[in-house]
Amino acid sequence: MIALFAALLAAGASGQSSAPSSLERSYRRAISLKPSRWQPYANLAQLLAEAPDRWDRAEEILALLQRGLASVPAAAQPALSLRIADFERSVGRIAQAKARLAALQEANPRSDVARRLRELADGIGEEERARAIEDWPEPQVAEAPRAALAAAEARLEQGDAREALAASEKLCAEQPAWRGARWLRARALEAMGRVDEEARELRILTQLAPSHAAAWRRLGEILAQQGGLFEADRADEALRQALALEPSSIELWLLRARVAIRQGRAQDAQRALERFERAGGASPEVARLVAVARAQAGLAATAQEERPALQPREPSQQARALFQRAASAPPEMARQLLQEAVDDSPGFVDAVGALFALGAGVPEKTVQALDQDGPGLLELAARLRRAGSGAALVAPFLDRAVQLGAPEALHARAALRLEQGDRAGALEDLLAYAASPRPDHLEEARALRAQLVPPARDDVSALQARLRLVEDRPEAALAVLGGRCTPGSPSSRLLALGEVREFSGQLREALECYQLAGDVGLPRLARVAARSPDARAVPELQRAAGRGVPAALWALARIDLDQRKPDQALPLVERFLATAGPDDPGRADARAAREQILKTTTAATEARLRKRVAAALGAAALLAALASSFWGGATIERALRRAPRLFPTAARAAAEVRHDVLKHRASALGMLPSCRADVARALLSPEPASQAVARRYQELRKTGRAQGVSLRRLSREPVFGPLVRDLARAEDLLREPSGSEAELARLDERLRQLHAARLSSLLRLGPRTRLDAGAIAGWIRDVEAEMRRGGSSWTAPSILLQGMEVEFPVERGALSTIFANLLRNAQAAAQGGKVIVRLGEERDAAGRDLTVLLVGDSAPGGISLESIERRETGRGLALVRDLTREWQGHLVVRSEEPPWKKAVGACFPAPPAT
Repeated sequence: MIALFAALLAAGASGQSSAPSSLERSYRRAISLKPSRWQPYANLAQLLAEAPDRWDRAEEILALLQRGLASVPAAAQPALSLRIADFERSVGRIAQAKARLAALQEANPRSDVARRLRELADGIGEEERARAIEDWPEPQVAEAPRAALAAAEARLEQGDAREALAASEKLCAEQPAWRGARWLRARALEAMGRVDEEARELRILTQLAPSHAAAWRRLGEILAQQGGLFEADRADEALRQALALEPSSIELWLLRARVAIRQGRAQDAQRALERFERAGGASPEVARLVAVARAQAGLAATAQEERPALQPREPSQQARALFQRAASAPPEMARQLLQEAVDDSPGFVDAVGALFALGAGVPEKTVQALDQDGPGLLELAARLRRAGSGAALVAPFLDRAVQLGAPEALHARAALRLEQGDRAGALEDLLAYAASPRPDHLEEARALRAQLVPPARDDVSALQARLRLVEDRPEAALAVLGGRCTPGSPSSRLLALGEVREFSGQLREALECYQLAGDVGLPRLARVAARSPDARAVPELQRAAGRGVPAALWALARIDLDQRKPDQALPLVERFLATAGPDDPGRADARAAREQILKTTTAATEARLRKRVAAALGAAALLAALASSFWGGATIERALRRAPRLFPTAARAAAEVRHDVLKHRASALGMLPSCRADVARALLSPEPASQAVARRYQELRKTGRAQGVSLRRLSREPVFGPLVRDLARAEDLLREPSGSEAELARLDERLRQLHAARLSSLLRLGPRTRLDAGAIAGWIRDVEAEMRRGGSSWTAPSILLQGMEVEFPVERGALSTIFANLLRNAQAAAQGGKVIVRLGEERDAAGRDLTVLLVGDSAPGGISLESIERRETGRGLALVRDLTREWQGHLVVRSEEPPWKKAVGACFPAPPAT
């Protein structure tokens, strides 16, 4: 006994300073000295419930505690059982812990044990809620689908959304629970403007991966901006989830305020706006929303979307009457009545279930009647299970329901497979169920998942804190995490505490937490410091800037501006604007700061003026020197005035250079300095970009000579010449390992702004032909005279002109040829019938403005674009097809309202505004 007390005193005295292993040895020694004492077992369970290696030692520890439970007196067993249940909770054995607590509850424990039992049960419930928002396991994906996903991602980056969507749909069909394919499909749908389908895809993605902040954010934006009142609750939920995962997305508070106003929740809207301003946000929209919220105060909002209930499967009136009579009849008569009801209505599931309960089998006619009815088979399986059938009987019905696409059948089959011991098959079904749109039993599926997937060996407090943030309870989240950031705490806990502080608008406290988190907290620290500059965070910001975090550059620049050091801040602002993404919230403030620095810093302004004057003088001297020796030739602008037929070729050359070279190749200069090798490869392979531009200009000169126009040499051409020189200079710098990064950045700016604008101006130089009723009447008279001379029949066409006149971006002679051939074709097809000429403006499905020239007739025979495409060039509609394409338009064939049958014509992009 003395040795036992000595061991316990040693454990208590060393509790503040000894390692956990020392305490464990003391408790185990006390157990070995007297196994009938319950306190050492309880203390050991409490100690090991927080041990980092408890997962690996769980079996051995639980065996020891179970032996102790059998050794201690009966009066001490409830208290020890509570400690054992707490240990089981800590190693993820939630079901065992709940069963142990339920057994204790049935034993009517004394009041103090009952109180601790309720507290532990509440804690287990909170942990189950937190575990429920863990991501579903990723399916096993082979290398070939992964390569296909990477290729589809590349196509989407290149702007080919249609191909990316097709590839992602194939991948989603093969692996419905693969979140990478789901995310690609959502972004492809967004690029194509199919917002409703994108929202559906994002809902499935957030079911599979509740931690996908970008998916929650995009879903919230769609529902808030595109949805109506019935989508407001879901929009607010998605925005709350996104803010809980990424508190730096402070602009979402504005969206939450708009949603709250839409629902009439004025106080919630004001609270969201206050959070936005407290987090460092600034927007002119805040004042308007505040005024609207105050004016709306006191109004109530009622908006909840109700999903339509499925209509029950209705048997015939006779079958229903037989079923009701069977309910009060003796067993033998009831069986006969139920058999008659099933014979009358084989799909009467209630009758089949009752018949099965009386010992009969499932009628073959019922199986045949429900063979194509997935929900009916699912309901039949449920009725049979309630009637006491075995798993083998209902398994084929559930398999067929799954084949027919009934999503709830996946959940039922997963439960059945788990009962049969097929854990892999059950998990596969649950994954497919979670990937289905709007599953009805998602919470039950998550509960089944907990029985199949081992719980993560990490602290659940971060998930619990996230739940509190989703509920707009940051104080409760802080209580879960411990409240304060202390040195030496795990980085994951420090990051979680920082996110809670940032969510609450306590930016200084969030900054301190991210500082203590070390390198993993640098990106979040930079985003917070960019909104609330703090000179104490300069070392961490410099480290973050060195690691390529753009927000750190803007934060350092703001600190320099606060310290009145604009000369040091300007390069940082320039670097931030060059590296930050287009949606970075700091870009607008950074541009304003740059303009202010340039206005107030005389030296910087004068230096820029000197550079501009020197560049202008040098360019003028160069042009003056070259003009004397290379004066011959015309610029593209002058050539287009003399020969408008040259415009299609010039427009194609300018558009190809702007798209292929400036957008897809030269834009890689923005990746400097981190990806210099990739930038060099983009500009130099497979051929240097400057040579590609020069080759296109030489082809344009050749076409001009064929049309009797001589263009200037490339070195003297005012649009293509400077572009080729800047590209060649950038290529030379990239070939040199020590090429100037600053000069490359300057060239990048010239390519994006100056040269892109010049190429765009060429596209606005095309000819414009305005047609009014008089001009059309004159063209009709010319065609009439020609056809009458040839002996062809003629019908005076009707003219339908939208407005006073219509302007086409086509040279007048080409447009006259297109009209004449369309009218001749319609007159020949009509054979004395009716003909109509339509001119006007319209808008296509993509929102682009078009000018349209159509000629319709009343001929019953049809014509298709495919037949026109197969015609040989040179005359009739084939000539119309070729001329329309040459002038960047497209041929159309449409049906007409009676008495006309069809119309053939040409659509051209509306001329750009002057």
